[in-house]
Amino acid sequence: MEIVIKNGRVIDPKTGRDEIMDLLIVDDKIACIQAQISTDQREVIDANGMIVSPGFIDLHVHLREPGFEFKETIYTGSRACAKGGYTSVFCMPNTKPALDTKETLQALKERIQKDSVIGIYPVGAITQGIKGEVLTDHSELYLSGVKALSDDGRTTMNPDHMRKAFEASKKLNIPVMTHSEDHDLTERLKGEIYPPKAEYEIVYRDINLCAEVGGKLHVSHVSTKEAANAINEARTNHVKVTCEVAPHHFALSDKNVDMTSTLSKVNPPIRSEEDRKAMIAAIKLGWVDAIATDHAPHEASSKETNYENASFGISGIETAFGVSYQTLVIDENIPLIKVLSLLTYQPAQIGGLENEGVIEAGYYANLVILDLESKWQVISNQFISKGKNTPFEGMQLQGEVVRTIYRGKTVYER
Repeated sequence: MEIVIKNGRVIDPKTGRDEIMDLLIVDDKIACIQAQISTDQREVIDANGMIVSPGFIDLHVHLREPGFEFKETIYTGSRACAKGGYTSVFCMPNTKPALDTKETLQALKERIQKDSVIGIYPVGAITQGIKGEVLTDHSELYLSGVKALSDDGRTTMNPDHMRKAFEASKKLNIPVMTHSEDHDLTERLKGEIYPPKAEYEIVYRDINLCAEVGGKLHVSHVSTKEAANAINEARTNHVKVTCEVAPHHFALSDKNVDMTSTLSKVNPPIRSEEDRKAMIAAIKLGWVDAIATDHAPHEASSKETNYENASFGISGIETAFGVSYQTLVIDENIPLIKVLSLLTYQPAQIGGLENEGVIEAGYYANLVILDLESKWQVISNQFISKGKNTPFEGMQLQGEVVRTIYRGKTVYER
């Protein structure tokens, strides 16, 4: 099948391309990008007035399958991702059972093959059951297809286990994705959920371990000024460390959201206005390598309870682009190509996706078409995701996904 995308403003963060062009797709690949491609006997997609970007890539989603299908499934989650403009996502291992054996991974890959409309890349557990006690066979997980290692949702508190993870990272050339929370400190400071110090103390520890052992460290959902500063300093010392920030951490703070609402309960928490501004400053300075949603869908009952017993997490995959465009481009005047880079090319590089995140001939035709003029309101009962849990409910946003194309096939259309 041959498809021509006509008259779109093609933006490719890798090459810096930003111009009105046509784009030819042949089967699952981009064949060429040039002015005035013939449309004879080809399907035509009119992108006049629209942005054509590489499909978004999310390094951090929770698709809940296996074990928590009442929260999300591969079927619903992948379609929610497509609506959000995402063509590839990395699914975290805190499922039931955890993604800690080749058998579990094989079953998941079969489910992905059957039910997903986008690319889903599993992240393997560092420890069995994500309990922090017994190491998994990292090499076996790698051979089973994992793209990274993580015990996300929990910090791997044993430094010897983290050394082994970094040894595997160095050997296998995959990142260790960390949840940076000092659980011992959090326990001592009862009443204060995930204090800032609990984040940056573990960031410091993991930076030092990575510097000592080698390998690649990717710090998930950075939310504090101190952690961002530590990561930048480590890079100046040639430590292989990257990081991500979630939209709710650069868009929301204790100044503009109800911190007592269970819908805003997330881990790490929405923080101070000072920290929110620090996340935006870090993005402007180039200290942040990716925007990642930490998409964490929940069934309604887990949020319709008192704050203490409510589940942590935000269903964020369908609002991510609108929140990012509104907050970073419109409100903060960050160049669009820079924001798109954080959603496409840079996460592709971190995750080792060699044929994605770029609009060039020979790359997969993973694309998103965006309407930057469209204004819309967040209405959670219109989400495709099973999880309707969002603190952005009712918010007016600008910038909307019009169409998502995965390997040459339209998987979402507005």
